[in-house]
Amino acid sequence: MKNQITSKILKFAFAFMFILSASSCSEDNDAMDAAALAKDQINSEISAKGGKPTTAVVVASFAVPDEVCASEATAFCFTAAIGTNLQVQQWIAGEWVQVYQIAQSTSENTCFNLTFATEGTYQLRYKIGAGGFTQVSVNVVDCSEGCDESFSYVANGGGSYTFTYTPAESVTNANLVFTFAQGTYVSGLADFSPAGVTMQKTMDLVACTTYNWTVILQSNCKGGGQNDANVWTDFKVGSESKKGQLSNIVIACPN
Repeated sequence: MKNQITSKILKFAFAFMFILSASSCSEDNDAMDAAALAKDQINSEISAKGGKPTTAVVVASFAVPDEVCASEATAFCFTAAIGTNLQVQQWIAGEWVQVYQIAQSTSENTCFNLTFATEGTYQLRYKIGAGGFTQVSVNVVDCSEGCDESFSYVANGGGSYTFTYTPAESVTNANLVFTFAQGTYVSGLADFSPAGVTMQKTMDLVACTTYNWTVILQSNCKGGGQNDANVWTDFKVGSESKKGQLSNIVIACPN
């Protein structure tokens, strides 16, 4: 009988201890769940303010832009943990030359500018932290939309000539001046105004746009054995002649 009572007491004690243990485990789980929830809430608040969650891992990298234009400053950017040593070297004249270095970065995104004078393929190598250098190629292209200024004329036959002018820069209210020889008959410049031996017009010029003027010229031969006569001598934009090495237009006199 005594043994039965003792056995019941022990069973009750074990049951009570199990209940306490289960209760303790439940409280611990609740505490862990509360801590996890608080951490998630903190990360959500950080993200909402533009920051990064405390569990974020920064993947180190170096970005080479898809388009690099000659003679233009271009941004090259690192992504690395704050406090990282960053280096970039460029292959110049047979050796690696340091073009950027920071001992300890102050941001996870660090950018700097490089300018390449001409188009072509350039070699860079970069280093993030204590690791070795990684080499990359940079393709540099000519992004300019410029052009060379030009002026010319062609003979079409029958006294007809076409003048062609392409400005390298845009000019507002440019004064165009064709100069012809004294007494030359000129037709085809209806929107130009005569001024002495010149025909003039004010207009806006757009860079790299080609302008054409076709005229018919007749010489003022005075006879007396004259074989030919000048009919055109110059073309100016403002006060600057664009004739260059072109010859005067000379028309043969009728016999």
